[in-house]
Formats: sequence, structure tokens, C-alpha cells
Amino acid sequence: MPSQFPPLTTQFAREFPDLVRECAPEIPTDTGVAVVNVPLARELGIDSGAEIEAVEGLARSFANAHSAHAMAYSGHQFGTFSPVLGDGRAHLMGELTCGDAIVDVHLKGSGLTPFSRPGSDGKAPLSAMYREYLISEALYALGIPTSRALAVLETGERIRRRAPEPEPAGILVRTAASHVRVGTFQFARVAGDQGSIAADTRDTLVRFVLDRHYPGWEESADARRRPALALLRGVAARQARLVAQWMGVGFVHGVLNTDNVSVAGESIDFGPCAFLDRYEAGACFSSIDTGGRYAYGQQPAITQWNLARFAEVLLDLIDPDPQRAIDDASAVLAEFEEEYRAAFTRVFARKLGIEAEPDAALAQFVANTLESLEREHMDFTLFFRALAEGKSIDGEFAAGSAWRAELEELRSRGGTSLERAEALMRETNPIYIPRNHHVEAALRDVERGERGKFERLLAAIREPWTRRDGFEDLEAPPPNARFFTSFCGT
Repeated sequence: MPSQFPPLTTQFAREFPDLVRECAPEIPTDTGVAVVNVPLARELGIDSGAEIEAVEGLARSFANAHSAHAMAYSGHQFGTFSPVLGDGRAHLMGELTCGDAIVDVHLKGSGLTPFSRPGSDGKAPLSAMYREYLISEALYALGIPTSRALAVLETGERIRRRAPEPEPAGILVRTAASHVRVGTFQFARVAGDQGSIAADTRDTLVRFVLDRHYPGWEESADARRRPALALLRGVAARQARLVAQWMGVGFVHGVLNTDNVSVAGESIDFGPCAFLDRYEAGACFSSIDTGGRYAYGQQPAITQWNLARFAEVLLDLIDPDPQRAIDDASAVLAEFEEEYRAAFTRVFARKLGIEAEPDAALAQFVANTLESLEREHMDFTLFFRALAEGKSIDGEFAAGSAWRAELEELRSRGGTSLERAEALMRETNPIYIPRNHHVEAALRDVERGERGKFERLLAAIREPWTRRDGFEDLEAPPPNARFFTSFCGT
């Protein structure tokens, strides 16, 4: 394995010049590498022991780069369509090939671009970059598809955001399967209709995404004949599984605009995200989501809504007959609902120690369990872990309750032994999640130049299933956890 990263390619920028704007990142000369994701660097092919050196070399190459690209996209933001958004403080530096896989290498907080909004400085708070590092590593450790932070860079600059006093700025080095979003296709449709980009851009983009993210898609004759429909179906299926996994760990993305929906099926763009403490279907933490549009329990419905917007920009590629195109796209959206419900039920069945295919009885039991959790004001993560460890639980879930009897009946019907049930629960119910107040405490320390709490929390969430001595305080929320507000970090 090498001790440095190979040169990055610029495949997306070469193939889609209309969907990027060339611009160089703004990286101060005294920028330093603050944190390196050593496990990720190793997964990307770097020699053990050479990870920090390799990332530092990559950062130097970024600082000296005369050219990179800001990606263009549109987006429905809180339901309102903005035809031109794009990377306003981010740069696609290129692609890295790792064996058979290709990953984007992307900077966030790296300066102004042609898509920067009036008054923007193109920078990002250091704390927000550390937050994305923590949250994305937590999701990765929980087995959930996600973009990941390779490093956090400290620029030495100070910027004004939430507080009157300036705060430290930082740059995130992020990797992802790609940064193509539903909003990328929306931009291609709008610009294509206006004649400002090539008319066949969307069709080419469909095939590019299929080839890169959905290998084997051409095996179906119908997919070869109608690749746009194959893409819609593939994205819908991945999003169904992704959101079900989010729900299973109590993750609230917080800003599910169409420009934050990856067509590769990864979690991406962590702004006002949070995790449930006490279970509430309507939990909403974002300071900017005053109507609860992106609340925890709304995530499946809003994802289906986002997929409907995706379908709209593909209709003419799905079928030349408008009505047939609408019918076929509508069928995929209906499939999404079915796939999501099955995935959701399967996720929660495993959390309850039930190994069985979803059916109506199992789905109803899961729904009833969550309703009881809300009535009992129980902590989501602590409840499921207590169940996994055979600890006493009060109220509607107590030993001898009707709920316990139904749980045992469902396990028996599915042929799940007690040993298997315990194994399922222990491998699907984490001990540690990045609880909101612990994350905030770590980030406030980071702003003061202290990383002890951050490193400790990172160590815990990277091994979420393993209890560690001295980490007891990270298992539960602090007393004030009922009240928490998250911010977008821009």
C-alpha cells in the first residue's frame, strides 16, 4: 500500500462541464491538519502508520491548487423551489480510485464560489466541521451508508455566525460515493429547458449515475430500454432502506431538502441533525424548521415527496408518452412506500429480537411499541439496550405484561430462539450514540482548543456496541437533554 494518495481524477467535471463551475479553494497558508480519520485513510489504501503524513500531503496539494470545481444544483428548500443553488462554500477536488471503487474528495468551508450567496464568506465554523466528522463516523459505525470525513483542517481564521463574538473557522475534507443529488438533476432540467446547457445532459447523467452506483443495471432488458426509470427505482429503493436505518437509531437529519438527497443512497450534508433522547415521533430539533417539516416521524413521507420531485424531472426520459411516464413513476413511488414499510418493520423487528419477514401483525406490534414508548416518555436508545441486556423495564413493558407476552409469541412464530433473539438485539441496539448535549459540550471545548471530550466521544461512537469502563456518562443524556436546539452550522 502507498504512503501517499494518488493524484485525483476529474471525471465528473470533464464529463459534465455544464454542471460545475471552475474555481480555486481559498485555503490560508498557515492552515493545519487538526484531525485525521486514520481508519478511513487506511481504507482508502494508505499504509498503516503513514495516514497522517498522507493526509497532510493531500492538504498541501489542496492549498496549492489553482483549480477545483463547485457543483451546480437546484433544490426544493422547505418545499420552495430554488432553481440555482450549488456549492456556495465547497469544492469538488476530484475523484480517488480505490480498487474497484471511486470516491469523491470534497472540501467544505473552502471559500467563495460562483454559487456563493450575497454576503457569504464561503467559510464554515470549525465546530460544524467537527460535528459532521462525529455524526458521519457514528452512522458509519452503526452500519448506515454515509459520506465520511477524512480530516478537519484549522485555518486560523475567525468568522461570525451565531454568537456576537467571532468563532474559529475550519475546512472539512469529505469523501462520498459521489455528490450527485436529486437537485443536480433538477438543475440539469431547468438549465436544459432554458437552453443554457446541452439538451442531452440529463440523459447522460442518468447513465453516469447508473454505471457508477448501480453496477449490473443493464442486466434487465427493461432497464436497458428505459434507464431513467431504472435509476428512479434504484434511488427509491436505496432511500427506503436508508431512512428505515435512520429511524432505527433515532437519527433526525433535520434538513431533507432535495439538494441534500444523494442519488447514491448515502447520508449526506449534516447541518441541524440530531439524535432522539426521549422517543417522540414529532421530535424536531432544527432552529430553522419552525413547522416541523423534517421532524423524526416525517422523514419517510418527506423522502417520498423528494422522490416525487426527482420523478418529475425524469418523466420525459422515462417514456415519450406523458401519461405512461406518470403511471410508471407513480408505481415506483408506491413501491417506495411498500419497501420502506418492510425495511422499517425489519429494522425494528431485529431490535426487538424477532427474526421474521414483515407482515401485518409484526408491523402493528412495532407501531404499538413505539406508541407505548412515547406514552411512557422513555429514552429510545436506553429502552432498546435495556431490552437487549435483559434489564428490568417498568410500565407497559414490565415482565408479565401483555406486551411481553405478544413479544414472545412473535418470536416463537418466527422461530427465533432466545439465544438468537439476544444476539439480534445486542448487534442492533447501540450502547453509545452521539447524544446531542454531549456533542455540543465537545464542540464548545473544540472552539477553545481542547479536544479531550471530542476524542472521548469519538472513541465511544466508533464502537457503539461495546461498553467501556469510564464511559458511563456517555450512555445516557444529561438532565437537561429534554431541551435541545440544533443549528445549520453555516
